Amino acid sequence: MKLSNTYIRISTDYTDSLTGKILTENSVSVSLGYLSDKQPVSENKKSLIYSIAIGKEVGNFTGAAYAQIYAVFIQSTPFVLAIITSMRNLIQLAVQSPFGRLSDKFGRKPFLVSGLFVSALMSFLYPLITDPLIFLGAMIIYSLAFSIFTPSWIAVLGDSSKESMRGSFIGRITTVSVIFTMVVFLITGWVVPLISADYAQQYSIIFRIGAFGFFLAGIITLFMKETAPITVTNHLSPKGVKNSLVNTFKPLKENPTFRRFVLVSALMDFSMSTGWPIFIFVRERYASPTEYSLMWAAFMVCQVISLVIGGYLIDKHGKVIGFWGRRVMFLIPIVLFFARNWIELTIGNLIGGIGFGLYFVTTNAYIIDSAPEESKGNYVGMYQLIMGVVTFVGSISMGIATELLIGFIGKWSAIYTMLVVVAILRFIGGVAFFFVEEPKKA
Repeated sequence: MKLSNTYIRISTDYTDSLTGKILTENSVSVSLGYLSDKQPVSENKKSLIYSIAIGKEVGNFTGAAYAQIYAVFIQSTPFVLAIITSMRNLIQLAVQSPFGRLSDKFGRKPFLVSGLFVSALMSFLYPLITDPLIFLGAMIIYSLAFSIFTPSWIAVLGDSSKESMRGSFIGRITTVSVIFTMVVFLITGWVVPLISADYAQQYSIIFRIGAFGFFLAGIITLFMKETAPITVTNHLSPKGVKNSLVNTFKPLKENPTFRRFVLVSALMDFSMSTGWPIFIFVRERYASPTEYSLMWAAFMVCQVISLVIGGYLIDKHGKVIGFWGRRVMFLIPIVLFFARNWIELTIGNLIGGIGFGLYFVTTNAYIIDSAPEESKGNYVGMYQLIMGVVTFVGSISMGIATELLIGFIGKWSAIYTMLVVVAILRFIGGVAFFFVEEPKKA
């Protein structure tokens, strides 16, 4: 029986492809535990795992889809929106790693349950907030909760799967939860307008649907058996922490192929993040809250299709084919530039769903395939840290630039000018992936 300590990175960047949120827009760095390639560690029923995944996905996708558009609804400026989005992404990218380590040491359930319940609370409170700065504080708290539960959740998936079939297992879980969330969004888009025509009331209903998803996932998790394997090293020594910090950037030095991938990804993620403070203004201008639900449902349809074929494509033709998921992203700001109704805006969502699904499976596999068995966590953590910093800088800088430009040429002229700038930056970032090779071990 062969044992390995495997790590994985998951981006729940639904926003990465659409609104530009993490995009790599929700990244995760967690140990998947010491797993046998003969049988999974976990004894939990699959139905329980699927139920948690569905509740979590409904809650998370609702927050990811509606946080920015609600911030615009309560009169956030491009600069304030940039701060809200950048702080959320920075916290979600940079803070997950320590909570992932703690879940390895002290178990998955405490972090999973607490993170889900706090997320439920914040989702419930969102529609009660009308001040952009208070909303920023709420987003920071939610981001911390996200960083608490996400590493533990991905670790649960690792603990619950065979090593030889882990990719397909995670793919099935993701696909089923996304399909269910898509159905929820379709129903929401149809039913909510029948309940109320007031936009504020519609946002309230939608956010509370998300809160219920998180809450339900938290309740179900209470009945889950602990999956974290018990080892004699379940402690964090000061020396171990020091060595971890010193060796954070070791992957860049020891693996030239991976270094190039990271640098190109940083360029692309920077270009992706420049769209975050401005995309949502166009969407909020031409789409009601319920129409926005239908747009996201369209995104999820394409995401599911892309997830299904993405793994097959990279297994058969190599990882570099998956980079087309990034190269097409320059089309989204072009669509937004010409769109004048929510149906035309949906074209951008269709492109985003396809691109995200393909790049999602590619990035996870590329990082894992690049790292030695004993260094996968360090590879993922370092990648996350760099992406968190560059996306923070990209979003903030575009927010400041747009705010300044508005003072000279007006709000909408500035926004549409910046859409062209974002399209150019994303095109350059996509072209850079032609210089990335197939992954190689250090």
